[in-house]
Amino acid sequence: MNILNGTEAFAAMMAGRNIMCRVAGELIEFDDLDQFPATVFAKPGYEFCIKIDEITINDFTFLKPYSLDELEEGQDIFLIGNTGSIVKGQFIPEYEELVLAVKNGSVQRDLANAELQAKAFQSLLGVENELVIKVVDFHTYMKPTVKTKKASRKKDETPSEKVETLQHSDEMPSDFPSKKIETDPLKIVESFTSQINECVKVESVLALRYSFSANGYLDREHIHHLFALVEAKLIELDPEQYAPKNEITDLSVEALKKLQQDAENLIKDGQGHSKTSDQDPLILSDLLERAAIAKTPAEANALIKYTSTWTEEQRKPLIDAIHVRLVELNPPVEDASLSVRISKAMDLTELDALEIDVSACDQFVQPQLMELVHKRRAELDPFFNPLGNAS
Repeated sequence: MNILNGTEAFAAMMAGRNIMCRVAGELIEFDDLDQFPATVFAKPGYEFCIKIDEITINDFTFLKPYSLDELEEGQDIFLIGNTGSIVKGQFIPEYEELVLAVKNGSVQRDLANAELQAKAFQSLLGVENELVIKVVDFHTYMKPTVKTKKASRKKDETPSEKVETLQHSDEMPSDFPSKKIETDPLKIVESFTSQINECVKVESVLALRYSFSANGYLDREHIHHLFALVEAKLIELDPEQYAPKNEITDLSVEALKKLQQDAENLIKDGQGHSKTSDQDPLILSDLLERAAIAKTPAEANALIKYTSTWTEEQRKPLIDAIHVRLVELNPPVEDASLSVRISKAMDLTELDALEIDVSACDQFVQPQLMELVHKRRAELDPFFNPLGNAS
């Protein structure tokens, strides 16, 4: 599950995704967004995730299987076989048959949902067989690339040696060769640029940008360049939502005082939207400017009280401005002791909780922290094999 911050969650919600929320740092279940105040995106101390759709077949309800854009190399997956088996392993993007299984909807997120999906498929055929759970290393099933030998080499090769060579080639067909991992930053940037240009929906652009930081071969300037291309593409696809807003006109101190008093009187009088609509533009300009220069988070959050009679659409620009200021006042600080806590995790449950904390860290430190998670998981779980060595 990917943990989102307020900015990412708000962008995903604007793109039509269902968002869930919970208090950060507590191991409680995510809840629907309607259980939280409208300003939750602008408040610190909350974390978000995208709600995964559910599928129901013959009274069996399970989460929608993984799609390729949700998976990263080394992520745990559960492959539902056609022989009544569920195979746990780690995702390998270069393993073409595994990628096809994901596209075919045969790869689940956890064991419970894999079992429910398998039983649902059995119910469609009127069968009920026991499921077999296996833990494997998918690297051992990948076929190595066959290298062709030069014709001039070993001209005196005996017939028996030729037969042996042919038999060896038959055992390793080149139908599914391992794909070469691109490591040239310029070629990677060129590939990402092409993908950005081909996007026709905002959702596709938002999903693509999370791949930049996850790529271990790009420098910071490359990632910033790609993010700039993403912002330009978002403005092209939805200028009303993503185009920069005009700067706010400065107001005199007397005008600000009058606007503040008008807003307070409006709240006290409890008047309807007809009067609100006449004063909203001026009051909003004042509140936006005050949000931009707020000295503390409390001062920024207090501005929302002047909009209690506004509609959600009227309030949205102020909420965005408050959130921007809160991010400026409270930049994310990485927990320096997180690596120590990972190395000292007592069991898999504690390690799973720390892995959630890692996903909320800065993208540039996540790979190092995930290496520590994999190392500790291998120590706690004898079936875990992050290095892909055949057992």
